[in-house]
Amino acid sequence: MELKDIHHRIEESEYKPWQVYLLAFSILVTAGLWFDVQLVESILLGIEGLVSGLDWLVILGVQGVIIGFVAEGLYEQGDGYAKAASNLFGSKDRTLVFRIGVMTLVSGMITKVVPPSLEGLSDYLVLQSLGLIIAAGILLVHQRSSDWNWETEWPAIVGGGLLAFSPSLV
Repeated sequence: MELKDIHHRIEESEYKPWQVYLLAFSILVTAGLWFDVQLVESILLGIEGLVSGLDWLVILGVQGVIIGFVAEGLYEQGDGYAKAASNLFGSKDRTLVFRIGVMTLVSGMITKVVPPSLEGLSDYLVLQSLGLIIAAGILLVHQRSSDWNWETEWPAIVGGGLLAFSPSLV
């Protein structure tokens, strides 16, 4: 089977091609690290070295996803404008100030906690953070979706999860 045939079959599948390629890459990375394949480790360290200047960007991405989950808890979306804690403050202005204050505190805590926690955790900071952003980001986007079919997104969630956690577990 040629690469063109494989690509054609992937395009005809029910999944988005990038999700299938991410899953395949993640499985290869996980297997290579699990079986201690030096070529895989060398390639990953080389890629990590090339993109290490982007570590601040992926750390910001992780922070953004975490803040997204917190905001999702504070803000109930819908037609009724029913938001968390809206009735406690008596006006939209005071509620807005409260929410800005809470999000500022959450953002500040995440800024102080996330970067030191991630830096030095692994030799593959960018790769693992990118996997976490993909998996958690998809879950965040679909968190309150009533018609979400997880079966159409599982390759990206599993692939991102493998990239996020397998280098630390093997």
